[in-house]
Amino acid sequence: MGQIWLERLLRWNAKIQKLLIGRYAQMDRLNNMLMKSSLVLLLLNLFIPTSIAFWLAAALLVWINYRFFSKRIYPRSNENTRYVLIMQQLRKKFTNAKEKVQARKIYTFFKCPNCKQQLRAPKGKGKIKVTCSTCKEQFTKIV
Repeated sequence: MGQIWLERLLRWNAKIQKLLIGRYAQMDRLNNMLMKSSLVLLLLNLFIPTSIAFWLAAALLVWINYRFFSKRIYPRSNENTRYVLIMQQLRKKFTNAKEKVQARKIYTFFKCPNCKQQLRAPKGKGKIKVTCSTCKEQFTKIV
């Protein structure tokens, strides 16, 4: 009996593999984010009396399936690459903002009047002469 089920399972697995040949068939970072967003929307739908969250979650699930079964592999890969780059930029901005908040007691942050480059100087030094590291503009600043 167990041998029959194993053979059926192997045949089913072979059919699925044959279906996925030439397709994108990846749960990449973008698909994972879409899946998590749809699950959050479905949970939110339990508490919201309207069905907007349900239809948004359904649309996300359709989009995930479209991306998963798409035969256009390179555009799907490029979508994922763009998503990953955007997320890296956002993380970098948040970490820079976090570091700036942590260092606000030690440093004064200001911008170069010429090139708008973000600069910093130690607090409590009084009037100092600052040279911008990118454009070499010199100006005075009270810190």
